[in-house]
Parts: sequence; C-alpha cells; structure tokens
Amino acid sequence: MPKSLAIIGAGASGLLAAIVASRRGVKVRIFEKNNKIGKKILATGNGRCNITNQTIKTQNYHGLNPKFVNIAIDRFNTSTCRAFFQKLGIEMIEGQKGRLYPKSLHSSSVVNLLVYECERLGVEFFLDTLVESISTDTDGFALHVEGKIYHSSSVLIATGGLAMPTLGASRSGYEFAKSFGHSITPTFASLVQLECDENLRDINGVKIQGNIEVLSDKRVVISAQGDILFTNYGLSGSAILDVSREVGKLLQNRDEVGISIDLFSEYSREQLKNILSKRAKNSNGKTLSLWLDGFINPKLAKFLAKNIDIKNADNLNSKDLVRLAYMLKNLKFKAISTRGFKSAEVTAGGVNTDEINPKTFESKLQRGLYFSGEVLDIDADCGGYNLHWAWASGYSVGMSI
Repeated sequence: MPKSLAIIGAGASGLLAAIVASRRGVKVRIFEKNNKIGKKILATGNGRCNITNQTIKTQNYHGLNPKFVNIAIDRFNTSTCRAFFQKLGIEMIEGQKGRLYPKSLHSSSVVNLLVYECERLGVEFFLDTLVESISTDTDGFALHVEGKIYHSSSVLIATGGLAMPTLGASRSGYEFAKSFGHSITPTFASLVQLECDENLRDINGVKIQGNIEVLSDKRVVISAQGDILFTNYGLSGSAILDVSREVGKLLQNRDEVGISIDLFSEYSREQLKNILSKRAKNSNGKTLSLWLDGFINPKLAKFLAKNIDIKNADNLNSKDLVRLAYMLKNLKFKAISTRGFKSAEVTAGGVNTDEINPKTFESKLQRGLYFSGEVLDIDADCGGYNLHWAWASGYSVGMSI
C-alpha cells in the first residue's frame, strides 16, 4: 500500500508538511474544521504575515525543553525558508528587528501560494470537517469524521493551540494526543496583554517608548524595551508582549507580579533629577501636572501628579525632585492576570516534547503518529519565530514521512 498522510489542521505547519510529503510521493489529505484554509496565517504580522526572521536561534524558543527545536531549525533555517517560499513565488523583504515579510505585504499571498502548491501536488482538502476521533487499524489509522471513516498509514496532528479562539483554536489536538497516551504540559497564554490592579482609565491610549522590568519576590525576572501602551484594563504594546510569557508563568504559579516602567531610560536617575531641577526654576506658579506637560504626555503628567501628592511645582525641594525622578524611572503596577487566550498570539505549553522524536516529530508512543507546530510544548518570542517553528516542524514531518 502506498504511503498516505492524514493531516488534521490546515494551518502553517500542516500546509508545509503536506507540500513536502506530497513532493516525496505521499498521498496527503488535510482535514480542517474551519471553512477557510490558513486563518491564523492570514492574521499574523497585522495581516502582513511575518514569515520568519533573519536570526533564528534556540534562545528564541521556550518550553520545558527548548533544545528540542535545534534539529528542526538547523534543517529548516532562514536560508532554507527563503528558498522554499521563493520556489513558491514569494519574495521577502526585511522589516524591523530582522522580521521578514512577503514583498506584497499581504498574508493572503502566502496562503494563496501554499494552497496552489498543495492543489498542484494533488493534496485533498476537507473543509468544514470535524475529526471526532482517531484509532489504529490494520492500515495504520482510522479517522472518524462525521459518520465516515478515512484510512491512512500515518497521521499528523497540526491543530495548533488555544490562542485566538475566534480563528478556530480548540483543545482537540491535546485530546487526540492524550488518547494515545501522551502527556500535556500546562498551557497558558503568551504574547498577550496584561491586566493590572490599578485603575488606568485616565491614561488609556497613551503610548510611550520605555523599559519594562517584571519583578517577583523583589528580583527582576525579565526586562524588555519598546512600545508600551496604557489601556483601560492594563498594559499592551510590543515590550509587554515580550515579557508576557514570564508573567503568565508566574501568575500560573500564583506568584505576585510587579511591573516597573522606566519612562526615561536614556537618563540615569541623577541626570533626570538635574533636568527636573533646571525645569523647576521656570515653574512660575504652575501646577505639577502643567509643569510636567511638555516634558511627558499630558495625560501621563496628570496621572503622575495625582499619584505623587505634590500639587504645585513652585518651591520643589531636593527631596521632591528625588521622588519625582524615582517615579519617572520606576512607575509601578501590579499585574493580576493576562488577557488570556482570546487575546493571545500563541499558546505556551502543550504536548510533552520528551515523548516526541526531535528528528522526525514522530510519537515515541505510537508509530506513524506525528505532531507539529503550536500543539507541541514549544512557543517563541515575537518576531516571526513562532511561524518559523510551524514551517520548520512541518518540514521535518514531511521529510520524515
């Protein structure tokens, strides 16, 4: 009997695996419960599709065993990725921090050309089709699909994680894995906004460039620099997304999480105090918020004045200036939760990688069963690394089938 592969999930890793396996003579079917192919790909990179990054390293990946990614990202590195997509007809351009996008700057270009290649190779798509369960049989596997049974010599679980439920995310991949004896490491939202204990409505919409530190038990756990957006519920922006995984992990352990924001990272505290001291000479009866206006965002100036209990800028003494400089470089908040999977870009946790062969992505517990992409306990930093993982793991499956 010729080799056949049933793929559950028409996302990035499933499509990549389908193309590579089909090119090697494998008969491929893809089962997708959504009515559209590649829905999450279409949403990535704000609709521009951040395909990969110029620099792909183990340090960009997380999970109980981040080194699990090594073989896959060495085999399918940035150069391999560029060449693969160029063969499909997709040229790439570079954005900030090494991010690579399709030259069209439209994620639909990526999906359209992946689907075209699948169809050219004879891949069968079953959309709006829910796989209810998977069992073994004499041919390999039987997929139970809405009253029908489809047989296949191998199966790839490429269902993704729990992030973005509006795009069809579900627990199905974990349930399939557990039915074959696999364990699931605890899942939580990553690359996600943070909810804070403080009322930030007065500074809703204020966006700054700054440094952020995450503190737990009086120690700095992680830091980042970049955009910080204040919202009604708490904090957003690229710097927040960069630290959100560690925050989620701490909150999952029920640890208290403090957030410290440095509004003036370009100055030391002493330098900032000296600048404030010079400005104080021209206070001319201004309220503190008006005095700060023009130096920082007006909404933020009012918020700070309200929270430091100094009404007027006249006669600011050295102690006041020290307090102000400290606050501007250590604006503190308490994170009480993340915004959860509904707002997250990716899922941390998943199928335990100790039970998966890192060369082939085949289950160590069930021959012919494969896993790829976000369903595994691997997640990555923001910047194209998660999508690269989907491509790389799907490529490994396609090559090994």
